[in-house]
Amino acid sequence: MDSDQDLDQFYKERNRYWGAIHAMRPEYMAEYAGDYSMTRPSVHYWAEQKYGFRMETDGTGNYTANYTVVDPKKFMLFQIKYWR
Repeated sequence: MDSDQDLDQFYKERNRYWGAIHAMRPEYMAEYAGDYSMTRPSVHYWAEQKYGFRMETDGTGNYTANYTVVDPKKFMLFQIKYWR
């Protein structure tokens, strides 16, 4: 496969992932509406517990286009609900 095609595929998958994260965010916000406590889970911890994937960061706290599936059944639910 051509490297340009590989790069195009990477961008396509990355954009699908970011679109799904964006679509998932309102569910997280609704679940924790009005909860400003320090014990509220962050979105990446919540996503790991609820949808079975770990959002990866670049070491400075910025999310990357990479993720790790830790529970395939939960991740499949995430894909059905949000992956477009």
